[in-house]
Amino acid sequence: RNITPDGCELRFSEIAEDLELTADGFDFPQPIEVELSAAKSGDEILMQGQVSTAVEMECARCLEIFEMDINPRIQFVIQLLDISEPQPSEDDDFVILPKTTGEYDISQRVREAILLELPLKPLCSETCKGLCPMCGVNLNEGECDCTPDKTDERWDSLKQLFDQ
Repeated sequence: RNITPDGCELRFSEIAEDLELTADGFDFPQPIEVELSAAKSGDEILMQGQVSTAVEMECARCLEIFEMDINPRIQFVIQLLDISEPQPSEDDDFVILPKTTGEYDISQRVREAILLELPLKPLCSETCKGLCPMCGVNLNEGECDCTPDKTDERWDSLKQLFDQ
């Protein structure tokens, strides 16, 4: 697509499978929406925009499935040079392509932005109480009748020291 100095807007949707988003424990129940603006200045094209989607995942504390919206931003520069093949760049924010390149596949950038936005330890809420370690009851739904875990008697003298 021809990009003028005034720029252009790009909008498209992808499904998770097309972006190879099959991370364990994560499901994408709806299409991934991408909105980008492209502005050309000389031999450089500034690409910036936002990705929007919802992710279903399992809470690390209570094991309930919950949905979270993620909206990572994307920004990078495409440099068009008098070269015959694309070249690697030391900076992840730059893509070096031949001037004769007619298109650039942004799917890898969208995929990376989504993966970087996924939490390492998904929580349904910051106040999630998790599961009772004795009976497995979800403590967010109510208390259980379990007694607090009995500590090893060998630690009792240390506990008395802290109680003073």
